[in-house]
Formats: sequence, C-alpha cells, structure tokens
Amino acid sequence: MRRVIAALVVVGLAIGVAVFWPRSSDDPPEAMAETTTTTPTTSTSSTVASTSTTGGGASTTAAADDHTVETVEEAEAILRELWFGWFEGIYNEDEDRIREVVATTQMLEAARNAFDAPFESEPRLGAIQLDLEILYTDRDCLVTWGTIDVSEFRGEGTVSQSVQVLRWVDESWRFTTSWMHRDDLWEADCEADLSPLPPP
Repeated sequence: MRRVIAALVVVGLAIGVAVFWPRSSDDPPEAMAETTTTTPTTSTSSTVASTSTTGGGASTTAAADDHTVETVEEAEAILRELWFGWFEGIYNEDEDRIREVVATTQMLEAARNAFDAPFESEPRLGAIQLDLEILYTDRDCLVTWGTIDVSEFRGEGTVSQSVQVLRWVDESWRFTTSWMHRDDLWEADCEADLSPLPPP
C-alpha cells in the first residue's frame, strides 16, 4: 500500500507527543504529533441508516447489534473517550489501558514508544477538544477526519489533524489506523483483517 507520512503520535493517534513519522496505511500514530493547525474542519455527517421492513407497514428500526454512528456528536463522544484512554495510558505508562482503546499491534507499539512523552498535567476527558467530519460509517467501521487539540495537558500547540479509522472490536470501538491527509488511502482499512493483539 502507498506509504504516507502520518503525524499521528496522537491522532494517530495523532497529536501531541512529538514528531511526524513515516507510516504506511496500517501504521498508527505514536502519541500525537506536535503540530499547530489553525484550520478547523466543518462538521458535516455522511451516514448510513439501518432500515427494516416488516409485515403490513414499513418501519425504520436500529438493529439490536447495529453500532452505526449517525451524527457528528456521537462520533465526537466516541473519539473523545478513545483519546482519553490513549493519553491516560501513555501518561501512566499503562499498557492495559492502551489495550482498551486500540485494535492493532501497530497502535499498541506506537503508544509504548510514547510512554516518555512530556505532559504538563494529567489528561482530562473534558480537555480534549475535537472538530470532526464523518467520512464513512457503518455498523463495524467509523472513519473521521478532523482536528484534535490537547493543549491543556500536553502543552501549547499540540493540535493535529488526521483521519482516524475505528473498528468495532470486542463490543467497543477501537483505534485501528490513522492517516495524515483527508484523501489518503484509508478506504481498505474498513475491510482489512484484524489480527488479535499479542498477549501482555
């Protein structure tokens, strides 16, 4: 696959640790590259609804096992929780915490490599600022493009833009891949086979 430079040491989790690093489509961000971005993206949503038809009338219902994200607000809530787990794990050098939010060995390694990243204070969920656009969504894959700002606990200028590909794994959304540019080749990531994480 085409190699790209993914700045995601956090939002590649791409934002905030330190430097961009070369990566392929299945490489993750390390802890968040420290970049200053001043162009927030407009929040628009492109979603797929779940529709079912029964008996004498049509009704639209969400299947019990349908996790399709329908709105930007839902996507931001999911990403904020995942980023919080990512940064909390790095801050505390807690691999178990990282395993709760990632689904690929590449992402796990990126977090391990960021365990010595500088923080100005302990990460807080409410301090993670997001401005997202949904690029793709279905019951098992969510792809977003947007800005993450963690300046409050990582330091001034820790703002980054990236594509984040999430997959539904073990009954929760997990980070799988990150891309630096909106038009990078992320489409295949929703169909790629995911190998189990190595044991602790």
